[in-house]
Amino acid sequence: MANFYVSSTGNDSNTGLDSSSAFATLERAQEAMRQSGGADTAYLAGGTYHLDSPLHLTSADSGSSFVGMAGQNAVVSGGTPVTGWTQGANGIWSAHVDDAQVLQLTVNGVQQVESRFPNVDPSDPIRGGWLWGQDLPSGADPSKSLAFNPSDFPAGHAPQVGETVTVFSENGYANDHLTIASVNGNVMTFTSAANYDLGAASRFFVSEPVPDSVGEWSFDSQTGTVLFKAPAGFTGEGAVASSDHSLFVVDGANDVSIKGLTFTDTAAVAGDPATAAIEVHDATGLTVESNHFVNVGVGVVLHGDSSGNLISSNTFEHIWSSAIALSPGTSGNQISNNVIDHSNEAFVQFGSIDMQESAHNQIDHNTITNVPRFAISEINYDPNQVSGGNVIEYNNISHSGQQTPDVGAIYLFSHEDPGALGDTIRYNHIVDTGGLNTHDGGFVAGNDMSSGIYLDNLASNAQIYGNFVQGTAFSGILIHGGSGNEIHDNTLLDNGKYGISTIGVDGYTITGNETYENFIQVSKDGSNTIDTDQTNPSLIHNNVYYNPDGAALTVADVSLSSFQQRGGDVGSVVTTQAGFTDAATGDYSFTTGSVAQSHGIETAAFGSSGATIADSEPVTSTPVTVEPTTPVTAEPTTPVTETPPVTAEPALPEPPASQTPVSSPIDDPDVISIPVVVPPAEVTAPVAPSAPTAPSGSSGHHASWADHGGGRNCFQDIQARHDDDNDRHHQSSHWHWH
Repeated sequence: MANFYVSSTGNDSNTGLDSSSAFATLERAQEAMRQSGGADTAYLAGGTYHLDSPLHLTSADSGSSFVGMAGQNAVVSGGTPVTGWTQGANGIWSAHVDDAQVLQLTVNGVQQVESRFPNVDPSDPIRGGWLWGQDLPSGADPSKSLAFNPSDFPAGHAPQVGETVTVFSENGYANDHLTIASVNGNVMTFTSAANYDLGAASRFFVSEPVPDSVGEWSFDSQTGTVLFKAPAGFTGEGAVASSDHSLFVVDGANDVSIKGLTFTDTAAVAGDPATAAIEVHDATGLTVESNHFVNVGVGVVLHGDSSGNLISSNTFEHIWSSAIALSPGTSGNQISNNVIDHSNEAFVQFGSIDMQESAHNQIDHNTITNVPRFAISEINYDPNQVSGGNVIEYNNISHSGQQTPDVGAIYLFSHEDPGALGDTIRYNHIVDTGGLNTHDGGFVAGNDMSSGIYLDNLASNAQIYGNFVQGTAFSGILIHGGSGNEIHDNTLLDNGKYGISTIGVDGYTITGNETYENFIQVSKDGSNTIDTDQTNPSLIHNNVYYNPDGAALTVADVSLSSFQQRGGDVGSVVTTQAGFTDAATGDYSFTTGSVAQSHGIETAAFGSSGATIADSEPVTSTPVTVEPTTPVTAEPTTPVTETPPVTAEPALPEPPASQTPVSSPIDDPDVISIPVVVPPAEVTAPVAPSAPTAPSGSSGHHASWADHGGGRNCFQDIQARHDDDNDRHHQSSHWHWH
């Protein structure tokens, strides 16, 4: 085993055997390690290493390690530094970029806003800065057309052929970035179809060729010209343009380690993880640890037969789509102790940690904040593919579902695969699942259908226990059509309509969902308890209803006593005393002698959930936005790195062990605390970053992962059925215990 050294000031003609004779490039270090024939390590000194194309690691690279040197920040960038700026009229600078495509522009690590109309509304970046669709004329295709109000566009801003429209679907589940093919009257037709139908409840903005607001940029692919309306103090330094390509591709290489590096400056043409900062195929024994991912399309994606890999102790921020994605066929991987903040800024429809047809994975001790839809999602639709059986535990999730309705912080979907293996979902800490709904012409309160843990369309056989869920718009735990789920020892507070709800799917009978020993706070109208569509009431029993207002509570739309007369909720009790250790500071563990403890309900794992890596607070406290306005530098922290030994390869740290739940008070237990804002470095004037606008025709679809493609596919058909079911259950047209 040999150690090689790489420095941004090195030379590839050097030996690379010590820091004073370092190589200049990762490619040269890879070549030397292959020639050595051992399980070698390349140590990267602080500096930026630009990759115009991915570093491909194959079976010839098995056992290799790429490690950032201790106390230094080694940055792997997929971008192109933009130089030669010329200042023009109206504060607009121009420069030439030798790339066919520019998807992202950063200045000193801060994303800039691609030129658009309407402009970003910094006072309300989630709800502001949008136009609204109109009713389409008869015969128009709602998947490829959008009507608009011409009076919304002042002179010189009307939509033009070739411009990109960023638009949310009518149901609000997804956003698309579509290129205008034609404009006829007040109807835009696009070159490709959206994920779902567009209409009067769709919100949108349109790209523009010339920036007119400080911090905006545009790119003319015909001339290769970048325009940037720069803030005061801009000198032409620090700008980087990037497009869509992976940085590291691990293909068939085993036992590779990637540690202590910063990955940045690469984008995504679609939400599907065709590319990623680290793109992995058919690998085993991979360790991705203590890295920092910022301003990238996808952080890490595992494809094919990838199994037995560890993704641990990394930080992810300002990610276009998922931070971590597992595609069909993957299994037995561990995703642990990561901090993820502001993922899915360009493609909202995917989970921050996203699994599709993936089995037996361990997802634990991650901290996930500020995401537009799902924090952790699992999609199962193919009965011929082994999936499910995942353990999702000790994760700390706050401010999910900030831009979409019908959402779960932890979300499972199994419409075409009700036989998927059941998951274990335990000891997770979930606060503020949000939910944002629209109707024709604007946002609307209510019917947001957000739940902390959401098993959708027949997801079944899960063990759900020991979770803490607070602040949803609909239900703490929602089971939609699934059977055989066991739900117990959960603490469910301040949820919009129900603590636990089981809702049927037409054509399927739901059975065997046992619900017991849960602690559920009752709402002021007495309705926030348990709702169920299954016909065996005895499966609900021994729960504690915390009823501080003394309301006449109902279970399944009848009084508790009536439900108990029918054989349900035997052993359940009502209390006006919570019995929390210190609710004022967010410690909701149960005190000795409390009704919950006496009833045998287990305290949620306060102090044991979430990441434990150093400086793990998210960078900003604002909810995830379409156009975030708090600048974040590309290098706010230095990744955890290693000091290279003289003769020996560094030992890999042990992955964090799962912790048993604890009930003692903790130093800082505030479950709804807002993370501290960290101001950016090296930026003399604030520049509003943008959730990037993807190129024309790009749209995200889970089912296309297997072939790395985009476009419409069977996932949309599955979701269309899901839409029909949700239309029914949104109207509460299910069976009740009257």
